[in-house]
Amino acid sequence: MQTQPTQAEYFRSDIQGLRGIAVLLVVIYHTGVALPGGYIGVDIFFVISGFVITQLLLRETNATGTISLKSFYERRIKRILPAVAFAIIGTVLLSISALSPFGEQQQVAQTARASSFFAANFYFYLQDSYWALAENPLRHLWSLAVEEQFYIFFPVLLLALNKLKIRINSRLSVAILIVISTISFVISYLLSIGEQILPKPELFAFFGTPWRMWEFLAGSLIALAPSTRIAVKSIAAPLSAISVAAITWSAISFDSYTPFPGSAALIPVLATTALIYLGTQSNLFTTLLSARPLTAIGDISYSWYLWHWPLIVFAHRVFPTSEVIAPISAALISVLFAIFSLLKIENPIRHNSLIHGKRALQLGAVCVLAPLVFSIATQKLSDTGLGLTELRSDSSDISYADTKVCRVDLIVDLENSKCDDYSFGPLAKRILLVGDSAAGSISDAIASVAKSNEFNFSVYYANSCPVTARAYKYRENCDSNFAQISDYIEKLSPDLLIIANMSDLYVSESGLGKVIVDFDGNPARSADEALQLWIAGLRSRIENSFSMRKVLIVQQPPLSAMREPILLQKLFDEEISLDNSDTRNMIVAAEADLFKKYANVAVFDPATVLCDGQNCRQTLNGDALYYDGRHLTVKGSLLMVDGIVAKLKSLIEREG
Repeated sequence: MQTQPTQAEYFRSDIQGLRGIAVLLVVIYHTGVALPGGYIGVDIFFVISGFVITQLLLRETNATGTISLKSFYERRIKRILPAVAFAIIGTVLLSISALSPFGEQQQVAQTARASSFFAANFYFYLQDSYWALAENPLRHLWSLAVEEQFYIFFPVLLLALNKLKIRINSRLSVAILIVISTISFVISYLLSIGEQILPKPELFAFFGTPWRMWEFLAGSLIALAPSTRIAVKSIAAPLSAISVAAITWSAISFDSYTPFPGSAALIPVLATTALIYLGTQSNLFTTLLSARPLTAIGDISYSWYLWHWPLIVFAHRVFPTSEVIAPISAALISVLFAIFSLLKIENPIRHNSLIHGKRALQLGAVCVLAPLVFSIATQKLSDTGLGLTELRSDSSDISYADTKVCRVDLIVDLENSKCDDYSFGPLAKRILLVGDSAAGSISDAIASVAKSNEFNFSVYYANSCPVTARAYKYRENCDSNFAQISDYIEKLSPDLLIIANMSDLYVSESGLGKVIVDFDGNPARSADEALQLWIAGLRSRIENSFSMRKVLIVQQPPLSAMREPILLQKLFDEEISLDNSDTRNMIVAAEADLFKKYANVAVFDPATVLCDGQNCRQTLNGDALYYDGRHLTVKGSLLMVDGIVAKLKSLIEREG
């Protein structure tokens, strides 16, 4: 019986143009100058990948009657691994010159190792670090990991169907794919709206391959769909116009507060499938997608995707106050890297007929092991302090050297844990420091205050868990951690409670996005709303949890350019403008306005000692005051001692 021709039988130059559109959306989004929903370009890539891979496998089964996994994976090795290995090694190398050795270089090396095995999506899902999620130059490789994991699963599924004598494009095969796709979408939707089916549901929805599977399968189903040129010819142009409009609207209207992927992803996914399906019809939109400018961008789309984000991250570090020129310039420069990668790495290896069989496996091993070994070596160099002699006098500057810190996420029972750093007997006043990583980074200052004034002192902090009444969506245990701390506060009964949060990361749209929720669990829909919820959450804590205690709020330090390592410090002045901290300054002002209403609360702004007017110090006598863009070194925190002492004395003298 002769089967109907399918979409898989036609070469599609418009697909290359669609790739060009996808990478343009992502690159523009990452520059931060436009298209807050440009991340949908990744979803367009997923649909295209599902279509193209199914097209290739269907063509193979039509020609040979089976699927050769060996040949398939050989092609994937030659097509994907050399370019990504080159990009990983290059990014790790550049990180030595553009990122802080106080943790950031090490995290890049860790990400590189995960990316070498195409497991970056799982790595990011497991991270609680602000930086790992928001500013890592290898963050974009999560999508490549998802795609490769799909490539592992999907051919095996089709081969299994083939072995069971079920034709790939039969109704039964299509039904099976529809069922898998439906399950994937439903769970993706539930996770994206915060249903606690799995830990950290929103992150799992975003990074989890099973919950992205439906996007690939949407493309696969189009590849298996019968071609109906005559039936759709009359509606091809208007439907294509609607699809282009839907993609454009999504890129403009979506932002970091949009629950995603979930139901929102349906718009770009369905629009992309429509463009692919209708692309066999000659109309204005297929002509535009097939135009040489777009197909040329499509040609470099893979390498451009690999290189644009690292260079944008590095540009932000080298020129932290340039919010437009630096990222756009980096994006344009990355085109040169992409062209080099395409012409000198991708194409020569991809089209080399001598690389097959054992040689292809050897190539794959080299492409996995080379970035792995390089990242390990780089981390070793970073750990030993490569190039740090000018700004770091001793290793204690990157640790909480004088304190025995209790981290809530590392202990089970606070009550049975000894977390007193200094104890001067039961009659001495007691200071308790709580918060997120900001509390850890200023703990040396508070320890110094306690020691010099003979206060008992304890500190408890949990990375990425701010002290606010709002749930923090990326860490499902923050509320339980705070409940545990609150119980212990009651038993410990400190005379002075000090709170420190890295506030801008929870409010800024360029930070972690949609992490602050209202009392009903609904995430903030904008940065302004996030700030309102942040302030409301702090008010609730003060009025309901700490109303009978004297509280000192140590606000977030100004942002720093000290994220750069010593190899680049010669390019920078030792001061940076306070204007570089716009979001932080807005939050600091809002917090100060809130806390002045409470007699039991005092506020200390680190900018009063780190800045002189609008200029803020990053170094002092050759010593770094920050170990990354937000956290203070030991020396940086100790600069605040006198200011904190003055605030505490004023607070102690207050009545009430």
